[in-house]
Amino acid sequence: MITMLRTLNTLLAIRTSSAANRFIYYAQKLPLIGRRIPDTVYAKLHVKKTVTIIALILNVLWGLFSKVAYTGLFVYLPAVVLNRSLPQGDQLQLFLHIFLLLSFVAAGITSASVLEPKREKYIAVKLMRLSPATYMRTSLSYRYCTYFVYYIPALLIFTSLLDASITQALALALTITFWRVFCEYMHLKLFEKTGVVLIRNNLIIWLIIGLCYTAAYTPLLLHWTPNSGSLLIGLPTVLVITALGIFAAVRLARYPDYRTAVDVATKRDDPLLDIGRMMSDAQKTSVRSKDSDYASATIQADKFKTKEGYAYLNALFFARHRSLIKQPVYKRLAIIGVVSVAGIVFAALDSQPTTLLSANLGIVLPFLVLILNFLTVGEKVCRAIFYNCDLSLLHYSFYRNAANQHFRIRLYRIIGLNLTIAAALGAALTLIVLAAGEPLNLDLLLLWVCVLVLSVFFSVHHLLMYYIFQPYSTELNVKNPFFYLVNIVVSSASGISIVVKAPALPFTIAVVIITLVYLAAALILVRRFGHRIFRVK
Repeated sequence: MITMLRTLNTLLAIRTSSAANRFIYYAQKLPLIGRRIPDTVYAKLHVKKTVTIIALILNVLWGLFSKVAYTGLFVYLPAVVLNRSLPQGDQLQLFLHIFLLLSFVAAGITSASVLEPKREKYIAVKLMRLSPATYMRTSLSYRYCTYFVYYIPALLIFTSLLDASITQALALALTITFWRVFCEYMHLKLFEKTGVVLIRNNLIIWLIIGLCYTAAYTPLLLHWTPNSGSLLIGLPTVLVITALGIFAAVRLARYPDYRTAVDVATKRDDPLLDIGRMMSDAQKTSVRSKDSDYASATIQADKFKTKEGYAYLNALFFARHRSLIKQPVYKRLAIIGVVSVAGIVFAALDSQPTTLLSANLGIVLPFLVLILNFLTVGEKVCRAIFYNCDLSLLHYSFYRNAANQHFRIRLYRIIGLNLTIAAALGAALTLIVLAAGEPLNLDLLLLWVCVLVLSVFFSVHHLLMYYIFQPYSTELNVKNPFFYLVNIVVSSASGISIVVKAPALPFTIAVVIITLVYLAAALILVRRFGHRIFRVK
């Protein structure tokens, strides 16, 4: 126990000191006050201790806030706000159904701390030479104790609004915690028996996430109240999951070979000289181009003879990396195609259409903000641009000074890609509406305007975030807190648009105005500040 407490103290010191350093670094980037924070502040122990305490408090507050925000935005609001006419009992059933699929199924399969590659794990085990077994036992104990504590207020708040008892809320917090402990053990056993690290298989992980989110929210569109979630608060389920969790906790505490699991999560050829390689392998693999693209681009180089300067550079870049750029577009078009076929079949077979589309097409418009946020490929393209082009060129001042020029060129390219996805989505929704027997009307026209304009908005947003914050490090990790903050605000706007339920015409007008203002602001910001803040970090 004493050893685990010492290890916990070390882990908290690593986390808080790293957070304190990041806090100081990004505080120096703030306008006005940033210049008043000298680099010598890193060496001032009393200042670092104060910042460390603040970082620890913020970490706890963030843990509480993140659980409340997740439960409220992704579970409670869809279950309640979109179904105000339902009795509280049915709303509670929808809440539990969504919580079951997102928190139990999706999160349990796609997340595993034991095999997760983390810089903290590398520092503690490889550099500080802590025992892998002691590190993992301490880390898992701290994670799931705080996991349980953080979930209690979130579930108490939202289940009480649905007239559930305090006992049921506590039981739900207990079952989700023990279930995740059991999932940790199953991930570890799968790795032990087969050598497979499931959380690294992106195809399976994203397929599961897509299926779970679709299954979670589909009842909202069909006005159907499933009873599957009620199993979570039943006494037999609570007892079974608690028993599984306790069994898994005991097995994890006695697991004899944590070193192998930790070695896999921190494996690298030369750890002292190549600290970031393993952490970025997955990201860099996702943004590497095929050799055949380079050969084909060389053959087609004659097409770009009329271009010069940055227009020529970007034309050549997009030609040489066309597979990398277009692959995410093709995947999204395939997803839209599958969903549209399923929607058309369902609408055609339903003699009395009860889908949300046929009931009131205008209600769908606020959901487009969330949908386009996920479907647009701006963030993916920005990663590819950084790794395959800007990572080298940003070392030169002439390239940074010309940020405004290549920003505009790339914006046109990204808008073109996203408009292709938006047009496919608009066509799919139109076919589903027609199959449901709805006539062409103003709402359908407004839907097309929203889809196309939102694709432009997110094109501007993703590229602006890249140029203003340049959040990618040389390891392709994202560490800029302002980048996260702005994206959280935009994501929150998606949820707010769903809750507010503005009429179709005012909503469309607001989307058009916001997009035009954002576009103008982006052009001004990049022209004025891009040459100073667009750089390698």
